[in-house]
Amino acid sequence: MNKIPAAWLLFLISILSCSEKNSIQSGGLSSQESLAAFRLPEGFKIELVASEPLIADPVAMEVDENGDIYVVEMHGYPLDTKGSGVIKLLKDTNDDGAPDEAVIFADQLSLPSGIMRWKKGFLVIDVPNILYLEDSNNDGKADIKKVLITGLAVTNPQHIANTPIYGLDNWIYVAHQRTVTPRVAMEFNDTGSKVRYVNYPNAVQLPRDADGRNIRFKPGTYELEILSGESQYGHTFDTWGHHFGTSNADHLFHDVIEAKYLQRNPVLMVNESAAHIPDHGEAAEIYPITKNPQHQLLTDIGVITSSCGVTWYQGGLFPDSFNNVSFIAEPVHNLVHTDRITGKGASFTAARVYQKKEFLASEDPWFRPVQFYTGPDGALYVIDYYRQIIEHPEWMSDSINKSGALYNGSDKGRIYRITPTGTEGINWCGNIKLGTASIEKLVQSLGNKNIWWRRHAQRLLLEKKGSNSIDILKNFIDTASSAAGIVHALWTLQGLHSISEAALLNSFKNPAEGVRENAIKIAELNLKNMPRLQEELMKMEADPSAKVRFQLLCTLGELKDTTAEMVRQKLWIKDIEDPWVQIATLTSSAGRELTMIQNAIPVFGANKTEGKVLFFKNCSSIIGLSQKSEDIKKLIRLATNKYTTDASWWQIACLSGLSSSIRDKGLPTADFNDEKQLLLSTFSTTTDPFHRAASIGLLKNTGIHKNQYWNHAVKLARSAIANKKAEPKFREDAIGIIAMEKNLSDTSLLIQLLNPAEAESMQKAALFACNELAPQTAAGLIVRNWETFTYNIRDAALEILLSTAQHINSLLNAVEKKQIQPSSINWPRTVSLMNNDDEATRSRARALLSGGIEDRDVVYKKYEPALSMQGEAANGLAVFKRTCSSCHQVGGKNGKAFGPDLASIRNRDIRFIMADILNPNRSIADRYELWTLEKTNGEKLSGIIASETSSAIVLHNAAAEEIIIPRREIKKMQATETSAMPAGLEATFSIKEMADILAYLKNIH
Repeated sequence: MNKIPAAWLLFLISILSCSEKNSIQSGGLSSQESLAAFRLPEGFKIELVASEPLIADPVAMEVDENGDIYVVEMHGYPLDTKGSGVIKLLKDTNDDGAPDEAVIFADQLSLPSGIMRWKKGFLVIDVPNILYLEDSNNDGKADIKKVLITGLAVTNPQHIANTPIYGLDNWIYVAHQRTVTPRVAMEFNDTGSKVRYVNYPNAVQLPRDADGRNIRFKPGTYELEILSGESQYGHTFDTWGHHFGTSNADHLFHDVIEAKYLQRNPVLMVNESAAHIPDHGEAAEIYPITKNPQHQLLTDIGVITSSCGVTWYQGGLFPDSFNNVSFIAEPVHNLVHTDRITGKGASFTAARVYQKKEFLASEDPWFRPVQFYTGPDGALYVIDYYRQIIEHPEWMSDSINKSGALYNGSDKGRIYRITPTGTEGINWCGNIKLGTASIEKLVQSLGNKNIWWRRHAQRLLLEKKGSNSIDILKNFIDTASSAAGIVHALWTLQGLHSISEAALLNSFKNPAEGVRENAIKIAELNLKNMPRLQEELMKMEADPSAKVRFQLLCTLGELKDTTAEMVRQKLWIKDIEDPWVQIATLTSSAGRELTMIQNAIPVFGANKTEGKVLFFKNCSSIIGLSQKSEDIKKLIRLATNKYTTDASWWQIACLSGLSSSIRDKGLPTADFNDEKQLLLSTFSTTTDPFHRAASIGLLKNTGIHKNQYWNHAVKLARSAIANKKAEPKFREDAIGIIAMEKNLSDTSLLIQLLNPAEAESMQKAALFACNELAPQTAAGLIVRNWETFTYNIRDAALEILLSTAQHINSLLNAVEKKQIQPSSINWPRTVSLMNNDDEATRSRARALLSGGIEDRDVVYKKYEPALSMQGEAANGLAVFKRTCSSCHQVGGKNGKAFGPDLASIRNRDIRFIMADILNPNRSIADRYELWTLEKTNGEKLSGIIASETSSAIVLHNAAAEEIIIPRREIKKMQATETSAMPAGLEATFSIKEMADILAYLKNIH
């Protein structure tokens, strides 16, 4: 990010100071005053459990099987890594069941971010390490401290590994995200190392920083794995083990497909392993009640922007309507948001529990919920970091960072308890006997409504390994009424290596879909030793649950026999509209994609749907990536054969999918001349236009074979281009033929198309074709005709001018000569120029595109009258479309989805909206950093990371295109040092138009 001019900072700081004259004093509220500032739905109450001086800066807690409360305090956030972190043991000294004393269990931790009970001690995340801490002499203090795992990046504390959770399947899960180095705090520039067990060199080692994804491990057996997705601070599981994460504005997503399944087909490029499930979208609007909120300069106001601590409630104390509700903390806006989750195919969808209000909101601007904990009483414990400032210094001014206010409140912190009205107060601290319970009692606890009891009981049963555990567990499975308890018992038996074939076979028929789904997962681990399981799994193809069928499809991918393949085919045909089913199918179908297409044609061919189109595209793309010559040839023949009119939709899908992969990988070494001729044969006015365009598009990527047929096609193309009465789509395809011919004499024919009488699509096609034939002619043509080009033509022209070093030089020459205005170059492209690899080009671009701009405070004062003007929203929409729509949308429309959607900006003060317009370098929205990426073949790309999986990175570029890059082809990638959005945007509109666009942005609905 560019350093913001000091004068501008002082000016904006003065704005903030004025807006906060009536704010709460620097010390915040007392715990009792803060308690009175909460608003909860009817039927719930909130009470204080612990506060300063007992605790301070709490970020996580754990209650062990004895009822002892351990609280993790991260005093170092945001910049201190010198060992100020502490874990405290809270004790009850007056026997009222509530904590009243704190003992330091462990100290000298850097940035502790999570704790979990394990054996006689605790696992603690303290990057770069995962520690084991134990009090061996029962004095309340850890005297054993071991580093189990290391290699995790010491990065921006908002993104460090955190929150160990004991999973249903006996793995320990850790939330983790890719490295994000704050530009204002270079001490966090660590990128990690191989993630590994410290004292066991023969154990598996993960790539550097685990490729920035979640991990899971088993300390007892030294197992360690990367998961398919990532999560920021916090993650959670539902009753049946489905995994959910969160990340700032993207507050709830489901990791649908496991990494181990994706790894079965190395050719499969999956751009997303998580389903983003809220029906109210990312950066969802929220409803704070804070009085005098103390937001910083770069805060996104009025939308979810700091989601963390995601928790699926399983306490059993709340009303049944909360059995499928997730909670997320939103510390920037001093509230807790809830969603009700329902199944949707292989995944879920989530809807607000409350409309236009939140589950918990506070008037206190220092209330900073960051994490939750489900207690042994079923209550929801809210962990309040209680700081004046929660945003990271990356998003604040230098002056605020240096003011000393970053740590205001570091001596404070609270834990609250939320329960239904009428619930007794906390009465269990230090007074739970699960640790000394019998095996029978532990097994019974597996059926408890509260996940706290189920999870601890399962862990303890595996640790104790009692001689009679197996029989008691088997009897429990046969007699229990709790479906959740049965699942825990099944996984406990699996962990004890004592699962029985009979227990699984019975569970396949259990009425609860979660039991059947988990039974399939466990069966997958035992197929070699229990042959009857395979036979019974085949009979589950008609299961009424989409999630059971999805898991069955994933599991059957482990089997290679004909029967399993037939069942898989029935499963994906049944659920073809679910994109996750397609991915699961393709993970286990390596090398059989063509057969799948051939089998699908008679089944799907006459009935086009979105899911079926996606299926044919996916299969065809993998065929191209596989580089199997014969399969590619057969697919081209299938896709160009003359079927009935109804057949063209799946042929188009096949051609499109194959074209994308051939563009990236090229054709394998073989004779494809006959197939190229088939593609060329579609160049006819009698061919369906979309089928013809898809064929020509693939032909461009395969390369042409010049012969008499090709010469005839070129002649026909020239004639069509010159004939203005010819079908427009045919003329556009004709331009594609001419571009492939590469005859310089055709340039003049193409130039004639660059006039307003021709359709925009025709003009753009002509520009690109001209550039292929005569690049320098095209560059000169663009510059000379710039003033006559409409916006969309200019967009295409800029794409061309940025495609080569020579073209970039032509563009900068035109800017220097004022033939093209800097404001005509949208912000992603401006950044691309100002970060060019060539130093001379980069310096020149910065001088031309950012030099000479007035100081931002002067500009702000110039436009300040707009704040008091009555703007016209309708005219503001026109200004938005002209100036902002190249990168932003509003509510999913009126522009390109490159930068953040601005639908929720109406919640911001107009002073700050205008400040961002005039100095957009003030902030980069989370997940909208611009990245540069170099491939192993030397190709360089730039864009926003839209998503990433174990096998691929997905970039969105300035042209709103999605580019999938296999990880194996990435040589280097890094975030740009310059803010993506250039200053000087205001040059494109007047003060009155500024008032208009502010009126539009404040009144959008």
